[in-house]
This record gives sequence, C-alpha cells and structure tokens, in this order.
Amino acid sequence: MNNKTLIQSKRSFLSTLNKLPDWLFRLCTRSSVYDELNEEHYRQRILVMISCFWLLSSVFFSVLTPLLIKLDFRGQMVAQALFFSTIFGVVISMLVLRFTGNRIKALNVMLLIYTSAFTIACLIFGGSQSPTYPLLILAPAIAAIAGSIVISACWGLLVVIIWAGVFIAESNGIPYTQIIAPESRSLATLLACSALAIAVVSVIIIYAEMNKALRLSLQNTNLELEHLSSHDQLTQLPNRRVYNERIENALHRAVQRGGMVSLLFIDLNGFKKVNDTYGHGTGDKLLVATALRIRNSLRETDLVARLGGDEFVVVVEDVKSVDEITRLAHKLSQAIEQKLSIRQQSLKFSAGIGVATFPLDGRQKQELEEKADRAMYLAKNRGVPVALASEEFTSAP
Repeated sequence: MNNKTLIQSKRSFLSTLNKLPDWLFRLCTRSSVYDELNEEHYRQRILVMISCFWLLSSVFFSVLTPLLIKLDFRGQMVAQALFFSTIFGVVISMLVLRFTGNRIKALNVMLLIYTSAFTIACLIFGGSQSPTYPLLILAPAIAAIAGSIVISACWGLLVVIIWAGVFIAESNGIPYTQIIAPESRSLATLLACSALAIAVVSVIIIYAEMNKALRLSLQNTNLELEHLSSHDQLTQLPNRRVYNERIENALHRAVQRGGMVSLLFIDLNGFKKVNDTYGHGTGDKLLVATALRIRNSLRETDLVARLGGDEFVVVVEDVKSVDEITRLAHKLSQAIEQKLSIRQQSLKFSAGIGVATFPLDGRQKQELEEKADRAMYLAKNRGVPVALASEEFTSAP
C-alpha cells in the first residue's frame, strides 16, 4: 500500500469519524438534521455523546475488571450486574429520547438507573470504601451539562444524601458486605478513580467540542448576516451602506495625501425594455453579468457597488489624471457592451457612465454624486457611453 493510498484511507476514516456524532444524533433522536443553533438539539447531542461514551466505558470495564481484580463467583456476578445495569440505563434512556423526544425524561431515566445501581454497589462493595462511592458524583455533573442547573442541583442533593446515609450508617456500626478480596481493593479503587477521571475528562472534552462547534457556527452565522447587511443579494456586490462608508474614507485619504478620487455612476440603457420583453429572470441575469464584467475590469482596490435597480457606482482612488479615468470609463463601457446569451437569445446592451473627480469637480460627497449623476444622464441623452462632469457644464447653455 503506497503513501497516497494510506493518506486517502486516513482521510476516509477521519471523514467517517467526523460524521459519527451526527449519525448517532439522528439515530437516537429521529431528527433528520442537527441544528447547531437549536438549544434543544445542542443538549440532546451532548446527552447522546455522553451516553455513547458511557456505554463504551461500561463494556470496557466489564471486560477488564474480572481480569484485574480477584473476585469469587458471587463477586463476578455482582460486578457484571452493575455494568449491565449501567448499559441497560443508557439503552433505555436513548429509547426514551428516540420515541418521546423528551430529553429531560431520558436524562432522568438514565441517571436514576445509574444512581440506583451504584448505590446498591456501595452496600455490596464496602460502603464508603466501595469503588463506586465516588463515581456517584457523575450524576449531577452530567445533569448540569445535558439537563439544567436545577436538575443538577436536585441530583447533587440526592447524591449528598446517599453519601451521608452511607457514612452515617458506617459511623453507627452498621456493617457492609465486602466481596472484594483485601489484596485487590487498592486496584479496585485505582480502577474506579481511573474510570472517574476518564469520565470527567471525556465529559469536559465533549462539552468543549460542542461549544467549539457552536462558536464556529455562530461566527459563520454572524459573517453571513454581516454579508447580507452589506451586500446586494442578487449581484453579491457591496450595497449603498458600504459605498457610503468607502467614499467617505476615500475622500478623507485623498485630502490627506493630496490625491484624486473619481466617482463613476453607471446606468444600463433600455433595462426596462429587457425586463418587459424577456422577463425579470432575464433582467436579473443581465444585472449579474454586468456586475461581474465591471468587477473584472477594475483593480482589487477599486469599489463597485449596486445602488439599486440597474444603477451601479464605481469608486477609484489614486487617479493620476482625467485621461486615465476616462480610459477606464470607456473600458467599462466596452466590457458591458459585450453580447450576452440568455435562453438562446443574444442580447447586446449598453450603459451610460457619468464621471466626477475629486477635487476637480467638487470636494464633498454630495456634490460629486450630483455631478456624476448629471454627467451620466448627459451621456444617455447624447447617446454616448461616457460623459465627464466638466462636459456637463461646458455644454450647458
């Protein structure tokens, strides 16, 4: 097997592993999709993941314990009963979750079976010396993560009562059965502490990973919302809000550096006729194509935004001369005029472009916009692709 095959196998395995939590969630809840922003889905998935880990841990320790700890036949039977009761609790809990959809009920069923089994084990394995005695703390810990603070407090109070009851009974001389051989008690305690440590660390890891996934989902959602609020949904160009911010910043930089900024207003010719003749779907495709052609004709630092309808605006900074911006305007016009095939129809269209430049045509945003707008209509009225703001005044009567 070569390295490429190994890498592909590793990627396939990791991909399957990443999909496993979603598959388990769908299996145990009957939900077709996991919604990371849904609080109930989030808690249900934590419960499912913890339950599956608990199931695997119970199977593992049910196999490992008889191999390491010396127990008589009765002790082995009790240990197996303990592990199988835990497995039974997990399975019943997941069935309750799947068929009722009630997370709180499923959680309480699992914790009730678990706590009952481990409390009985305390009576058999030596009271407070029982390896299961400290493991009862997992009940309120899991209740806090998969349930709520109130549920955790209730289970925490119950565990404290159980601990106190066992301890008080011992203090009053009530003997407990001890079926673990003396030479194996230290090892049994070590296994119990290891199980507790593994469970706590695993719960923390599951919770941390779930929170990480939730944070990433929230970040992506916030980015999407930010994009929606700042971009036109049809053309994916920046909208008027972004344009207003960028033009103000561009003018401020031009004042500081003594540079030039040009504003180009673009309006498609005969767009209403295209809409009326071929339908709004064709009109939308025309707008998308126009936006792409304009964007591809500009530098990365230039801004093109859609103001609405068939109106676009371009902001160009660091302009060297009027001739340079005039050439750019004609370049945009030529790009827009390229034929477009839509629904086996070859459409040829054009646009009127008006240009106003800071500081030659004005120093304020509103003044530049008014002059660029008038120049644009001058170009449309003359039937030419481009008109400069200065031409509007020289041609005025």
